[in-house]
Amino acid sequence: MLAAGVGQAELAAEAPRLSLAAAALRSASAFAAGLADLASSREKLEGGLSEAMKELTEAQDRLIRKSKEIKTLHDVAGALSTRASQAPSTLAAIVSIVARALEADLVAFLILDESSGELVTQPGAFGLEGEELLYRLRIDDAKSSSVRVFKTRKPFLTGDAQNDPQVIAHYAKMWSVHSLMVVPLVLEDRCIGVMRVGSRRVNAFSDEQLALVTVIAEEAAIIVETAILNRRLQRTAEQLAALNRMKDEFVSTVSHEFKTPLTTISGFLTVMLDGDTGTLNPQQMKFLTIAKAAAKRLSGLVSDLLDLSRLEGGAKMEPAPLDLGRLASESVENHQPAAAEAGKTLTSEAPESLPKALGDERWLHLVLDNLISNAIKFTMPGGRVRVVARDKGEFIMVSVSDDGIGIPPEDREKVFERFYRAGNRSEVNAPGTGLGLAIAREVVDKHGGKIWLESELGKGTTFHFVVPAAARAAEAAG
Repeated sequence: MLAAGVGQAELAAEAPRLSLAAAALRSASAFAAGLADLASSREKLEGGLSEAMKELTEAQDRLIRKSKEIKTLHDVAGALSTRASQAPSTLAAIVSIVARALEADLVAFLILDESSGELVTQPGAFGLEGEELLYRLRIDDAKSSSVRVFKTRKPFLTGDAQNDPQVIAHYAKMWSVHSLMVVPLVLEDRCIGVMRVGSRRVNAFSDEQLALVTVIAEEAAIIVETAILNRRLQRTAEQLAALNRMKDEFVSTVSHEFKTPLTTISGFLTVMLDGDTGTLNPQQMKFLTIAKAAAKRLSGLVSDLLDLSRLEGGAKMEPAPLDLGRLASESVENHQPAAAEAGKTLTSEAPESLPKALGDERWLHLVLDNLISNAIKFTMPGGRVRVVARDKGEFIMVSVSDDGIGIPPEDREKVFERFYRAGNRSEVNAPGTGLGLAIAREVVDKHGGKIWLESELGKGTTFHFVVPAAARAAEAAG
């Protein structure tokens, strides 16, 4: 009994310690469970953070690509706007921009040559040198990816052109190209060529980059078309220039050849009309007079053609101070016999204080002669022609006025064109070549002046022209 009592007492004494140990074990178990939960939460957090960082990195990459695309489009737009009138340099600029933006090794435009039925590489291509610039593809070559894109107008993308059956491997290997994009150049309802972009790397381009190049090609198509038209216009202009030179040479040669026999014919006609070769009957006198008038008109035409040929050939003015009032008076005096014969009054006016003009006397005399001759022709018998010189500050102005039939409104913009003659000239039976006013405009333009007209149908016409005043021109030069 005593022993049992002693054991119970010991157990009672150890009970607090056992309770403490049990509590400690429970706490340790709870701590261990907490640590396990914390580790699990940490793993989840790290996994979520890693996924978030991955998504953030991908978003950043997308933003960088979009930023590059926007900058590329901005650069292309700048090239299009600043070089719009220089199509070849614009294409070269676009090629360079695309190559830089996509880290491409080959960028080229291939345009259809309608005369040969080939897609032809254009000058300024990136990554092509020497004989490769002569690269041509017949549009009936079904093996070519460029030809297929041209015909179907659908973009093409491959990551390994050298092993792709849809590409002519020969050219891909020649240029060491693996990745290749080809997009069509479409203008309204026509495909005019393709744009090729290549890289030596495999799988270098994405669908997004293909879309970007497609947009650029759409914008570049009009510049490509402009380049084609410019080349055609240049060839046409060269051909026209050659024809114009031939025309000038022909006119000059023929005019000179005409001049000598015309002088001879006119001389003999004058001798015969003066009676130096014997007495003429009235009919002979009439016929010879008509022949002399015709020879005079033909001589005038030859002189006009020679003058116009010299002016268009670059004849230079030799300006010097001159009295334009005196020049007008001399020209009026020269035309007095013709005016009197036609029953018309011809006068000139100029103030004594008129400043000197700066001009070439010989050519300005010709301008006055042409304007006065025209005025006499288009004035009815009994009419009046007035030539007036005035001081207009920096310029000296001469006006040649008549009270004749006037110029129809539809003719007023055309009267300075070569060989143009007013539609109502038959009212006064006015002869002429239609070159006088064209010559007058050329001469005045070469003096840095201006010529224009005012007219009222049935009441008359006034031609004005201005040339620089000598003193003002000297002050401006000083």
